[in-house]
Amino acid sequence: MKFKMNDREWEIKELTQEEIRQHFINYKYDGEPVGGKYYGLTYMDEQTIYIDCGLHIEQKKQTLMHELMHCYIGCYITHQEKQYTEEDLCNISANSHYIIHKIVEEYFKENK
Repeated sequence: MKFKMNDREWEIKELTQEEIRQHFINYKYDGEPVGGKYYGLTYMDEQTIYIDCGLHIEQKKQTLMHELMHCYIGCYITHQEKQYTEEDLCNISANSHYIIHKIVEEYFKENK
């Protein structure tokens, strides 16, 4: 499914765990443990979110919300690593809530 975040077009794709691992290896993504299970990954450069297609529906929803938060922070706040205060996190969460939940609802409506 395609969606827009800050007027940038993004896509959500479901892949098998093996496909996600292969994608991870190809990009040599920093900051993630090697060899673990990847529920989802967000690639700012591609404007794509990858979700493990084998997850239980509730875990898939939670993972998509998590990955959309990466997307939101990257699109609206910064690509740089930053330390956030509790107030910052509360503001980010409050401002992103409806945007993220609307995308999740739309995604699962289309992908029943």
